[in-house]
Amino acid sequence: MAILRIERGEKSPYEIELGAEDFDIGRGPGNALHFRDPWLSRTHARITWQHDRHHLEDLKSRNGTFLRGALLKERQTLAHGDIIMLGDIELRYYENPPARHGFAGARRFGGDSTVVLSTDDLVFERYQEAPTLMVASEKEASLLPALNAAAAALISHYPLAELVERILRLVLDAVNAERAAVLLRSRRDNPQLEVRAFHGFASDQEVGISQTIIDEVTHYKKAILTLDAQTDERFDEAVSIQLEGVRSLICVPLWNNHEVIGLVYLDHRITGRTFSARDLRLVGLIANMAAVKLENVYLLEEQIEKRRMEEQLAVGTKIQRSLLPSESPQLEGYDIYGATRPCFEIGGDYYDFVQLSNGKLAIVIADVAGKGVGAALLMASLQASLRALIQTVSELDVLFAQLNQALLAISPANRFATVFYAELDPATHTLEYVSGGHNPGILATEEGMEELMPTGPIVGLVPDVKYTSRRIDLPPGSTLLLYTDGVTELMSESNEEFGTERLQEVLRQNLTGAAIDLLRAIGGEMTAFNDGAGFDDDSTAVAIRRTSAA
Repeated sequence: MAILRIERGEKSPYEIELGAEDFDIGRGPGNALHFRDPWLSRTHARITWQHDRHHLEDLKSRNGTFLRGALLKERQTLAHGDIIMLGDIELRYYENPPARHGFAGARRFGGDSTVVLSTDDLVFERYQEAPTLMVASEKEASLLPALNAAAAALISHYPLAELVERILRLVLDAVNAERAAVLLRSRRDNPQLEVRAFHGFASDQEVGISQTIIDEVTHYKKAILTLDAQTDERFDEAVSIQLEGVRSLICVPLWNNHEVIGLVYLDHRITGRTFSARDLRLVGLIANMAAVKLENVYLLEEQIEKRRMEEQLAVGTKIQRSLLPSESPQLEGYDIYGATRPCFEIGGDYYDFVQLSNGKLAIVIADVAGKGVGAALLMASLQASLRALIQTVSELDVLFAQLNQALLAISPANRFATVFYAELDPATHTLEYVSGGHNPGILATEEGMEELMPTGPIVGLVPDVKYTSRRIDLPPGSTLLLYTDGVTELMSESNEEFGTERLQEVLRQNLTGAAIDLLRAIGGEMTAFNDGAGFDDDSTAVAIRRTSAA
């Protein structure tokens, strides 16, 4: 059996088993694994089973599939631990994952020398609400003073580092132990247990806790006490316990009533000391109180971080808006207008107008892969690089080749852009353009509509590629509409795409009038199409309309 672990930003990761049948991944609902993510193509990639191995192939997706950090160009065999990237979505492939270490099956904890409690036994509020049911003896009744003292000590707010140290001290005050440690899960995308406080160990690097114990506590949500680890055959494979001479130990989960966010560990080495079942219950209940307090601190820190990010995004939004044209270009005989609508505060779409010294007007529209801050930063770099190049490079094919190399040098492998760049000559009414993998522009004239297809590949994806330029005429009354894929790939609630045909129909119905009115009509049609549900991708459009025959 193989599994695919899905990790997507702040959302909780989950796993899916892979079998022998084809496993399609994409934006469409018919895929085995689908996400409503505009970065993905409708059917983006496929995992197949052949010759007793799983294989990954890209299904001619628009933005590509990345395996082991490289763009997937042909079908490849998957290996254990491979990382597949689809935009910001990370898929981890595990081949024949071994059974978890520890005491699964016949070797589960139990017996005279070991005591196990479930998380149901370690909920402090339940212990308070029904003491007569949960307290089985006078010894356990004596837990209440220590628990009340711990609860009082945790009322006040502390920064995370200070709170963890206080938790460790509370545990050591309640239960005598030679060594103790508090481990917390990292809040990063791939959370691992990290030592955050310790006592009796030489350093945090020396806190060696058996993986056997960690798995049992964190995966099975159990609190464990062993009275004699050296003679218990269940610990034969726990090398760290044997080497360090651990005799008696307690390990309990930091259970916040929803999930395990860490653990508390205590032990005695060979000194004749042992822990008791009372100690286990006491440490477990303190840990539950501490976990709830830790969760509150996390939430507060997240609120502070969210507020800080919102402030930074507000600044970023202001800066990004300043990079876009503040007004439409005034060109005799032409009506030109551009507009963009990011799906987040800032985005990766970009358009620009630059008046050149030779009298021509440079027009650009681009779409950086991804959304949010990362895309916005690359968009700013793209704009700076392009503006610098157009001042010194006159041949459009050479300009794009240099732009491609510049973007490769500053962006990671899964960040690139589609770019349409044109120079409009108002004296001859001709437009020369290069399109690096961008959506086809639509030229509407009296003779009908023509799509301006790409003249080269996506920019910033493959080194040393060639681009060609094309020249077209703009007759009186003609309109050139440029747009990003956020327009045509807008999805309705029934998973239907807005599409090029619908966009052309809006253009056909608005062949006269101002350029701004055309873009407003497109925006209104998009809003009606998805019933005002909002936009999950940046959308940008530029309209160039020749208004006179002069």
